[in-house]
Amino acid sequence: MLLEPGNGHVRDYAEGWRRNLFWLIGFWVAPLWWISLAVFPLSHAGRFAVPAIGFALAPLPVLVLARRRQNRLTSQAHAAAEESARLKLQLESVRYRTAQLREELSAADRQARLSHQLSLLGQFTAGFMHEFNNPLAIVTSRIEVLLEERKEDAALSADLQQMLKETRYMGNIARTLLQALRRERGVGPFAASAPAESLGEALAALAPEVESRGVRIEMETPEVPRVDLPEHVVSEVVRALIGNALEALTGRENAAIWLRLEPYHTAGAKVILKVEDNGPGVPEGLREHLFEPFVSQSPGRERLGLGLFLAASLLDTYDGRLRYETRPGGGASFVVEMPPARFTLGPYDWFVGRSSL
Repeated sequence: MLLEPGNGHVRDYAEGWRRNLFWLIGFWVAPLWWISLAVFPLSHAGRFAVPAIGFALAPLPVLVLARRRQNRLTSQAHAAAEESARLKLQLESVRYRTAQLREELSAADRQARLSHQLSLLGQFTAGFMHEFNNPLAIVTSRIEVLLEERKEDAALSADLQQMLKETRYMGNIARTLLQALRRERGVGPFAASAPAESLGEALAALAPEVESRGVRIEMETPEVPRVDLPEHVVSEVVRALIGNALEALTGRENAAIWLRLEPYHTAGAKVILKVEDNGPGVPEGLREHLFEPFVSQSPGRERLGLGLFLAASLLDTYDGRLRYETRPGGGASFVVEMPPARFTLGPYDWFVGRSSL
């Protein structure tokens, strides 16, 4: 039955015509049969053989057309599959780029917040140091006077010497911290320091706290060259790292801290100091932000999280570096890289014959 076009169904109409045409094509053998009967005299068997052959060949055009149509549809299917794959790749590319832009935006937002925090911290520190240095200078000068007046009392003089040393250290570190927070490079002449001596001074200052917490300290100090950092900077970095380790070891049995200077073999290489502990280590999610301000290692620890940031900033001021490693066997390992001593005095200091070593 032929399909009539109606209601805009053009495609259905065309498909109907194709089906009907396939049926009509099969009658192409009928005229040939009648012509063969009229032109060629056939036997009784031939009269039946010719129609049989004709009917066998009748579907041939239909099969040829169907084959061509199948090939066309297969080609269209392949083209559609290729287009689908291309669109899928484009979609994946768009998704990847979107995720990348989101990460970049998040990083830019973190950097903006960090810059704002550093700006506020620098402003606060500048004001605080101004108010802090005046009474500190008075205390320092008064200790010097007392030390001169009571020099006969050996015990009191020893205490005053230690107090004077700590107040001078406070003044030095206050100036250096302000310089680090302002992102300024280390300027001015200073004496190159011996890392082993700085370790000893830091341990002496923290000895009461280490003893009260029951933490074991082990120190390995092979011979290394002096480093191109002021002594108070090395001491402050070591104090910050030991203090961080003591916090992590709170309530832990068999708590231990290792201070290791690595043997020095190559001229010009960094001098390496490792501060390790057998505490819980740093969670992987925090390692990327470990040296940012106001980041604490463990949740619930009530502190601002400035110790590691200030230590890293101090080292950066003098071309040093602080990084974190996972300690074999568990725990944390902080690696301090310090440049070996070179020229640490200005031209005037060399001219007048001063020596920093």
